Amino acid sequence: MEGRLQQLLRGVVAVVTLALSSCDGTPPAGEESDLVQAAIDAGWAVDTVGVRNITEADTINLDTGLTIVETTRSFPMSARGGEVFAWEFYAETLNPVKLLILAPAEDRGFELVGESPLVVPPRPGVHRIALPEPIPVDFRYKFAIFMPEASSVPFRKVLNWKTLIRQSPFERPYTAREGFSMYGWRYAVRVFWRKAAPPEVTL
Repeated sequence: MEGRLQQLLRGVVAVVTLALSSCDGTPPAGEESDLVQAAIDAGWAVDTVGVRNITEADTINLDTGLTIVETTRSFPMSARGGEVFAWEFYAETLNPVKLLILAPAEDRGFELVGESPLVVPPRPGVHRIALPEPIPVDFRYKFAIFMPEASSVPFRKVLNWKTLIRQSPFERPYTAREGFSMYGWRYAVRVFWRKAAPPEVTL
Protein backbone atom coordinates (compact mmCIF):
# COMPACT_ATOMS: atom_id res chain seq x y z
CA MET A 1 0.00 0.00 0.00
CA GLU A 2 2.81 2.37 0.95
CA GLY A 3 4.60 1.61 -2.34
CA ARG A 4 1.49 2.49 -4.36
CA LEU A 5 1.07 5.74 -2.46
CA GLN A 6 4.68 6.71 -3.19
CA GLN A 7 4.17 5.93 -6.89
CA LEU A 8 1.02 8.04 -6.94
CA LEU A 9 2.82 10.96 -5.27
CA ARG A 10 5.70 10.71 -7.74
CA GLY A 11 3.17 10.82 -10.59
CA VAL A 12 1.50 13.92 -9.16
CA VAL A 13 4.87 15.66 -8.76
CA ALA A 14 5.76 14.82 -12.37
CA VAL A 15 2.47 16.24 -13.67
CA VAL A 16 2.85 19.43 -11.61
CA THR A 17 6.45 19.83 -12.79
CA LEU A 18 5.39 19.47 -16.43
CA ALA A 19 2.59 22.00 -15.94
CA LEU A 20 4.97 24.51 -14.36
CA SER A 21 7.49 24.06 -17.15
CA SER A 22 4.86 25.18 -19.65
CA CYS A 23 4.24 28.54 -17.98
CA ASP A 24 7.45 29.64 -16.24
CA GLY A 25 9.12 31.04 -19.35
CA THR A 26 11.23 27.99 -20.20
CA PRO A 27 10.57 25.19 -22.67
CA PRO A 28 9.57 21.82 -21.19
CA ALA A 29 12.37 19.34 -20.57
CA GLY A 30 13.28 17.17 -23.51
CA GLU A 31 15.08 17.15 -26.82
CA GLU A 32 13.76 20.53 -28.03
CA SER A 33 14.86 22.36 -24.89
CA ASP A 34 18.35 20.81 -25.15
CA LEU A 35 18.97 22.01 -28.71
CA VAL A 36 21.07 25.01 -27.81
CA GLN A 37 23.21 23.24 -25.22
CA ALA A 38 23.78 20.36 -27.64
CA ALA A 39 25.07 22.81 -30.27
CA ILE A 40 27.39 24.44 -27.74
CA ASP A 41 28.63 21.04 -26.55
CA ALA A 42 29.33 20.12 -30.19
CA GLY A 43 31.70 23.09 -30.50
CA TRP A 44 29.48 25.67 -32.21
CA ALA A 45 29.47 29.35 -31.27
CA VAL A 46 25.78 30.10 -30.59
CA ASP A 47 23.97 33.45 -30.37
CA THR A 48 20.45 34.83 -30.81
CA VAL A 49 18.58 37.57 -32.63
CA GLY A 50 15.32 38.90 -31.23
CA VAL A 51 13.87 39.29 -27.76
CA ARG A 52 16.01 38.06 -24.88
CA ASN A 53 13.03 37.36 -22.61
CA ILE A 54 10.18 36.23 -24.82
CA THR A 55 7.72 36.13 -21.92
CA GLU A 56 7.72 39.96 -21.83
CA ALA A 57 4.66 40.36 -24.07
CA ASP A 58 1.20 41.48 -23.06
CA THR A 59 -0.98 42.04 -26.14
CA ILE A 60 -2.40 39.75 -28.83
CA ASN A 61 -3.52 40.92 -32.27
CA LEU A 62 -6.31 38.71 -33.57
CA ASP A 63 -6.09 39.88 -37.18
CA THR A 64 -5.58 36.99 -39.59
CA GLY A 65 -2.81 36.41 -42.13
CA LEU A 66 -0.15 38.66 -40.60
CA THR A 67 3.43 38.79 -41.90
CA ILE A 68 5.65 40.44 -39.27
CA VAL A 69 9.23 41.47 -40.11
CA GLU A 70 11.61 42.30 -37.25
CA THR A 71 13.76 45.28 -38.31
CA THR A 72 15.13 46.58 -35.01
CA ARG A 73 17.38 43.58 -34.46
CA SER A 74 19.01 42.11 -37.57
CA PHE A 75 21.69 39.45 -37.83
CA PRO A 76 25.07 41.01 -36.92
CA MET A 77 28.31 40.96 -38.88
CA SER A 78 29.47 38.04 -36.74
CA ALA A 79 26.63 35.91 -38.13
CA ARG A 80 28.19 35.94 -41.62
CA GLY A 81 28.79 32.33 -42.65
CA GLY A 82 26.49 31.05 -39.92
CA GLU A 83 23.13 29.31 -39.95
CA VAL A 84 19.81 29.42 -38.10
CA PHE A 85 19.14 26.04 -36.50
CA ALA A 86 16.33 26.73 -34.02
CA TRP A 87 13.85 29.35 -32.92
CA GLU A 88 11.46 29.96 -30.09
CA PHE A 89 8.30 31.91 -29.50
CA TYR A 90 5.71 32.52 -26.84
CA ALA A 91 2.23 31.27 -27.73
CA GLU A 92 -0.77 33.07 -26.31
CA THR A 93 -3.24 31.09 -28.41
CA LEU A 94 -2.97 27.80 -30.28
CA ASN A 95 -2.89 29.12 -33.84
CA PRO A 96 -0.21 28.18 -36.42
CA VAL A 97 2.95 30.23 -36.95
CA LYS A 98 6.07 29.89 -39.07
CA LEU A 99 9.51 31.48 -39.17
CA LEU A 100 10.93 33.21 -42.27
CA ILE A 101 14.55 34.25 -42.85
CA LEU A 102 14.87 37.21 -45.22
CA ALA A 103 17.70 38.90 -47.08
CA PRO A 104 17.38 42.66 -47.71
CA ALA A 105 17.03 43.56 -51.38
CA GLU A 106 18.57 46.66 -52.95
CA ASP A 107 15.18 48.34 -53.46
CA ARG A 108 14.29 47.98 -49.75
CA GLY A 109 12.28 44.81 -50.33
CA PHE A 110 13.02 41.33 -49.00
CA GLU A 111 14.07 38.04 -50.55
CA LEU A 112 13.10 34.75 -48.91
CA VAL A 113 16.17 32.73 -47.87
CA GLY A 114 14.41 29.95 -45.97
CA GLU A 115 11.49 29.11 -43.73
CA SER A 116 10.41 26.71 -41.04
CA PRO A 117 7.48 24.32 -41.28
CA LEU A 118 4.19 25.70 -39.98
CA VAL A 119 4.02 25.08 -36.22
CA VAL A 120 0.80 24.66 -34.25
CA PRO A 121 1.65 25.16 -30.55
CA PRO A 122 0.17 22.35 -28.44
CA ARG A 123 -0.25 24.60 -25.39
CA PRO A 124 0.22 28.24 -24.36
CA GLY A 125 3.72 29.19 -23.26
CA VAL A 126 7.27 29.01 -24.59
CA HIS A 127 8.10 26.72 -27.51
CA ARG A 128 11.60 26.01 -28.82
CA ILE A 129 11.61 24.51 -32.29
CA ALA A 130 14.39 22.76 -34.20
CA LEU A 131 14.59 23.45 -37.93
CA PRO A 132 14.63 20.28 -40.06
CA GLU A 133 17.36 21.92 -42.17
CA PRO A 134 19.52 24.89 -41.04
CA ILE A 135 19.03 28.16 -42.94
CA PRO A 136 22.16 30.13 -43.94
CA VAL A 137 22.39 33.72 -42.70
CA ASP A 138 24.51 36.77 -43.40
CA PHE A 139 25.00 40.28 -42.11
CA ARG A 140 21.78 42.35 -42.06
CA TYR A 141 19.52 39.38 -42.73
CA LYS A 142 16.22 39.64 -40.92
CA PHE A 143 13.68 37.23 -39.49
CA ALA A 144 9.93 37.34 -39.80
CA ILE A 145 6.95 35.30 -38.71
CA PHE A 146 3.77 34.51 -40.58
CA MET A 147 0.49 33.60 -38.88
CA PRO A 148 -2.15 32.49 -41.43
CA GLU A 149 -4.94 32.45 -38.85
CA ALA A 150 -5.54 34.70 -35.85
CA SER A 151 -2.29 35.59 -34.12
CA SER A 152 -0.69 33.18 -31.70
CA VAL A 153 2.40 35.22 -30.73
CA PRO A 154 1.79 38.27 -28.51
CA PHE A 155 3.71 41.56 -28.57
CA ARG A 156 4.65 44.42 -26.31
CA LYS A 157 4.66 48.08 -27.27
CA VAL A 158 8.23 49.38 -26.99
CA LEU A 159 9.39 52.95 -27.57
CA ASN A 160 11.44 53.34 -30.78
CA TRP A 161 10.87 49.71 -31.80
CA LYS A 162 10.35 49.22 -35.55
CA THR A 163 8.41 46.23 -36.79
CA LEU A 164 6.96 45.92 -40.30
CA ILE A 165 3.53 44.30 -40.49
CA ARG A 166 1.11 43.56 -43.28
CA GLN A 167 -2.02 41.43 -43.52
CA SER A 168 -1.00 39.07 -46.31
CA PRO A 169 1.48 36.22 -46.86
CA PHE A 170 5.06 36.72 -47.98
CA GLU A 171 5.27 36.57 -51.77
CA ARG A 172 7.93 34.16 -53.00
CA PRO A 173 10.75 34.63 -53.65
CA TYR A 174 10.50 38.41 -53.17
CA THR A 175 8.22 40.83 -51.36
CA ALA A 176 8.35 44.61 -51.82
CA ARG A 177 8.58 46.99 -48.88
CA GLU A 178 5.37 48.66 -50.00
CA GLY A 179 2.27 47.32 -48.30
CA PHE A 180 3.92 47.06 -44.88
CA SER A 181 3.18 49.46 -42.04
CA MET A 182 5.60 50.29 -39.24
CA TYR A 183 4.58 49.57 -35.65
CA GLY A 184 6.37 49.89 -32.32
CA TRP A 185 5.44 46.30 -31.45
CA ARG A 186 8.08 43.85 -30.22
CA TYR A 187 6.90 40.29 -30.81
CA ALA A 188 7.80 37.43 -28.47
CA VAL A 189 10.19 35.61 -30.83
CA ARG A 190 13.89 34.91 -30.96
CA VAL A 191 16.08 32.99 -33.38
CA PHE A 192 19.13 30.87 -32.58
CA TRP A 193 22.04 30.93 -35.00
CA ARG A 194 25.32 29.08 -34.85
CA LYS A 195 28.71 29.31 -36.47
CA ALA A 196 31.81 27.15 -36.36
CA ALA A 197 33.72 28.25 -33.28
CA PRO A 198 37.21 29.65 -33.97
CA PRO A 199 40.01 27.25 -33.10
CA GLU A 200 41.58 27.71 -29.70
CA VAL A 201 44.97 29.37 -29.70
CA THR A 202 47.53 27.54 -27.61
CA LEU A 203 50.73 29.23 -26.49
